[in-house]
Amino acid sequence: MLFFGRKRNREDDEDDELEERGFPPRRKIRERKSPPKPWGKRERFLILLLTTLTSAFLAASSRKWKLPGLPKIEKPNLNFEQTIILENNKRQVFDFAKQFEDGLTNTTSELSGIYGVYVVDLQNNSRYGFNENEQMQAASLMKLPTMALMFKLAQEGDISLSTKYILKDSDKIPGSGSLYSKPEGTQVTYLRLLQYMGKESDNTAFGIVRKILGDEKINGYINQIGLIKTDLEQNLTSPKDMGKFFEDLWEGRMLSEENRETMLGFLTDTIWEDILPKYITDFKVAHKYGREVHVINDAGIVFSTPPYVLVVMSDGIVDEEALFIEDEIIKFSNNFIFDKRK
Repeated sequence: MLFFGRKRNREDDEDDELEERGFPPRRKIRERKSPPKPWGKRERFLILLLTTLTSAFLAASSRKWKLPGLPKIEKPNLNFEQTIILENNKRQVFDFAKQFEDGLTNTTSELSGIYGVYVVDLQNNSRYGFNENEQMQAASLMKLPTMALMFKLAQEGDISLSTKYILKDSDKIPGSGSLYSKPEGTQVTYLRLLQYMGKESDNTAFGIVRKILGDEKINGYINQIGLIKTDLEQNLTSPKDMGKFFEDLWEGRMLSEENRETMLGFLTDTIWEDILPKYITDFKVAHKYGREVHVINDAGIVFSTPPYVLVVMSDGIVDEEALFIEDEIIKFSNNFIFDKRK
């Protein structure tokens, strides 16, 4: 019985016999391995199919599953609910909003990405939404609930906005804002951090405030104020969530009047006036602008008579197309607020 080593065969015995007679051992002839076979038609087809599907998936996902000339790819909606306009059930308002929705749908059907709109008349509570519940990239709109939470904690006495923070190089986040260029050791108060976030959309200030508050507390506050489509970690929100944020801020449901006015002041006359203030020149606008690759957002309050909330969001878009479309959206929003009163 063989316990160790390999099993001997007839050739091994013959080699031992030759060696005993003084002959050199025979040279073993190694079996040649067959060369790898080239890919056949089946393998080539599978690779081509996999490459095509992967490219299509990446292209569609980068455009928020909406490609030019094609409908948006999405799961079937089985509840058949779609709200075009809420409150003030006036036929004039409904027809006006429906006309705009049809026009916007036809225009954007030939474009990449998706667009979302939410408008609220803060005087009589009329409102209009287009893709208002669509979850989209928030970009810098995520700074809004973070700012509001710090103001809330200050008015409740849990923190002091006069507290000073010492800037470290590890705090610095490139992109928007001038705090990134400040030297390590710069002292900045919590209130100044909020001002940086509002006036400059400062990424470094946002990172510091997020670290001070903690993601768990920020997420808890987002849930508390009812932003059901907003996700801090994924940096996602919806036009309706941002509209609700500004509506509640205006109505005093989030902050004291003093803190509300301070926060709105930080969101006025910012260094980013490319969307809402660019096209709304007759009134003051307190807003938050957010922009990333294939994303252009702006949301805020227009201080007209009546005042109104306006949220314009886009995701997976081509920037040049989006700027034109958002210009048209803002014109409609002004008409929606004022023309329906005639």
